[in-house]
Amino acid sequence: MIIEANGIPFLLNYLIAIIVSIVVALVLGLPLLPDKPKRFSWVNSAIYPTPIIALGLLAILFALKIVWIYNGLVLAIVIGILSALFVKYLFYYVFPNPPGVNEGDKNSLEEDNA
Repeated sequence: MIIEANGIPFLLNYLIAIIVSIVVALVLGLPLLPDKPKRFSWVNSAIYPTPIIALGLLAILFALKIVWIYNGLVLAIVIGILSALFVKYLFYYVFPNPPGVNEGDKNSLEEDNA
């Protein structure tokens, strides 16, 4: 398969992966933004880390020259869906919370910083 030198299809695929991952994450019930204070929040959201994981996986597949049908459009949609499912159901198994942080306990970090 010949890959064109024009980068527009790849940029469109990245944008589609971002949009699909955010929409699917919102449908699955992830919040749009993390809890406040955002700087110390360990809660997953639709904005972070869902599209970042989708972009990373899509970039790895494009670097390996794995471009499925329709110049990667279907691949971008599948990666967007899989990244949202990963963040919703498997993220805390692969990347557990840091020591001393309980899930849902907002005051634990504030007590450590005081």
